[in-house]
Amino acid sequence: MEATAKSVDQLTEVELKQVVREEMHRLGISQTRLARESGIGQTRLSQWFSGKYPGNTEVVALELRRWLNSVMARAKSANCLSVTPDWKATPTANKVVTALRYAQSAGDIALVYGGAGLGKTCTGKRYQEDNPNVWIATMTPAMNSVAACLERISFAVGLPEVPISAIKMENAIVSRLEDTNGLLIVDESQHLPVSGLDAIRSIHDATGVGLVLMGNESVYARITGGSRQAHFAQLFSRVGFRVRLAAPSVGDVETIVEAWGVQESKAQSLCLDIARQAGALRGLTKVLRLARMMLGEGEERLGLEHIQIAWADLGGNI
Repeated sequence: MEATAKSVDQLTEVELKQVVREEMHRLGISQTRLARESGIGQTRLSQWFSGKYPGNTEVVALELRRWLNSVMARAKSANCLSVTPDWKATPTANKVVTALRYAQSAGDIALVYGGAGLGKTCTGKRYQEDNPNVWIATMTPAMNSVAACLERISFAVGLPEVPISAIKMENAIVSRLEDTNGLLIVDESQHLPVSGLDAIRSIHDATGVGLVLMGNESVYARITGGSRQAHFAQLFSRVGFRVRLAAPSVGDVETIVEAWGVQESKAQSLCLDIARQAGALRGLTKVLRLARMMLGEGEERLGLEHIQIAWADLGGNI
């Protein structure tokens, strides 16, 4: 906020109007949007700006000061978060990349499965950024039918119009993927029903496009055992590469703490302990991101105390 060096609470009403207008311009929001965000009625806000509000103007000014303080707080948080390190090629991430690269190069099926928070999704997105014709379809519990699964894939591969019927969706997807030498990544595939998995297997068979199923441990268990084994025989026999991610490695944690600039040995040990808890690397990243927001003026590196407080705030107990 460049218009004034004063604090928001010290602004006169004239200065407040100027600063609010400057912030509206910087954020690219309309007066209607400002009314919604500040909780001030649009008519009342318009009258206040024009100097024609018949009521207590200080009440309006108070609400706008609250809005400005909120904007400043969000901007400060955004600045802290902007220093979050980019994706790093941890040992676990490299295993995932190997599976993705194999599936795309060979036009085969790969299975990447394991615990949550190990970087499967982030690595898939990074691979998509670095390679052409890579599509990610993320499944949810709502994907409980063939039509729902195919609709999600239709959006993922960028079909301009999604047909209504399942057979037309399948035909459109096949036409889109044929001769692309691409890769279809189906994330959170544990949510897929038997029929959905079989439909995706059929798309792979029809197009020869690489296919990677990513998800938790139950994906592998469902495909390889139990009463449903016969249903998955055609899919299981086509899986050419399997990667099981059990837990983050020491190398994973070392890569992450180095990226965040954690240098104290005790702080690094705490990070390793955090990564071994539920949430794994994702949980560790959340702790480090929160700890970064706690840095005081002039502090540049995360220390043990910052990480301990952030971990405690997130409910950790080591």
